[in-house]
Amino acid sequence: MWKVMVADDETYMLEAMEKLIDWKKLDCQLVYKAENGQELLEQIKNSAPDIVITDIKMPLMSGIQVAQYVYEHMLPVKIIILSAYADFEYAQEAIEYDVCGYIVKTSVIEMLPGMIQKAIRKLSVPQEGEKGSGEYQIDDIFGRLQKYIDEHYTDKLTLQQIAYDIHANGSYLSRLYKMKTGQNLFDAINKKKLEKAKEYIRTGNKIYEIAQKVGFDDVSYFSRVFRKYEGCSPREYEKKLQEAKKR
Repeated sequence: MWKVMVADDETYMLEAMEKLIDWKKLDCQLVYKAENGQELLEQIKNSAPDIVITDIKMPLMSGIQVAQYVYEHMLPVKIIILSAYADFEYAQEAIEYDVCGYIVKTSVIEMLPGMIQKAIRKLSVPQEGEKGSGEYQIDDIFGRLQKYIDEHYTDKLTLQQIAYDIHANGSYLSRLYKMKTGQNLFDAINKKKLEKAKEYIRTGNKIYEIAQKVGFDDVSYFSRVFRKYEGCSPREYEKKLQEAKKR
């Protein structure tokens, strides 16, 4: 099923979308409801939804700013913007961020199912020269992607950079990798980074040096990612190794 997140600072709109849209019929699962743009963006980063439906005006971060982030980082997410009549002209600013469409709030229940189907169609079709790809071409693209990851996983990678270097569409690459491996692309990259980081820890490198070697500028962010996947911080992992040697 396609994973959907919705965001609106008006509780009644969140409840209406949750209860009045037949998500199962659309082959979708509503996985998260956010009340501001910043909360929404954090969930997008952590949970990789397929479709995001967001109010244009929200506290902390607007729907347009969320769409801009998704566009600039080439995330495989389709954005649907909700707006009031008075905001509709403002909503047109988001056109440069490749939003899937706009819906006036007074028509959301009637129009949202069709817009979701449009988003699903866009997610289901390869783009930028990849339409009609046969199994051989799909395997070739995946092979190039896997080779690139194996050779560059310790770099500071972005989806945009990967797509540019192997001459493919970023959104398509993310969907292809998930289809072939069952993993999100950047989950796989981070796990490879951390396997290398653990190797460096075992050979006595300093934590801040390790972070840089595996592609993290920010040591505290490196520690958070390490904990997310390993269940402990790099220093805790280092301490466990030291204690094991003493036994």
